[in-house]
Amino acid sequence: MDVPDREFDGDLFLRLVDDGTLVLEPADADRVIAKLERALAAVTGRLRLVDLLHGASLADLHRVHPDVERAVVDAVFHEQVTGGRLRRAVDELPRYIRALEQAKKSDGCGRR
Repeated sequence: MDVPDREFDGDLFLRLVDDGTLVLEPADADRVIAKLERALAAVTGRLRLVDLLHGASLADLHRVHPDVERAVVDAVFHEQVTGGRLRRAVDELPRYIRALEQAKKSDGCGRR
């Protein structure tokens, strides 16, 4: 039996907005959205580093600045340890952001 992945569920947030269950004050929504946007930028940056490493040799990596090398190694390690959750977060965080944008504009009935 397949168990759905509930670690991230942006679609659930969107459904909650649609049925009027998720309604936020604009200021509260804006604060959370700002944090989610920063998280999305950080995760996207880490994934860019991971993608840069694909196809590169370790010798290539050693030729870059030590701070860049450390950042790439950290990002790759994190992606391996988290089992692809960074990529999943990049897919899901925009749904959370969209849901919160709709929730702050909602009339309480899920309609914008």
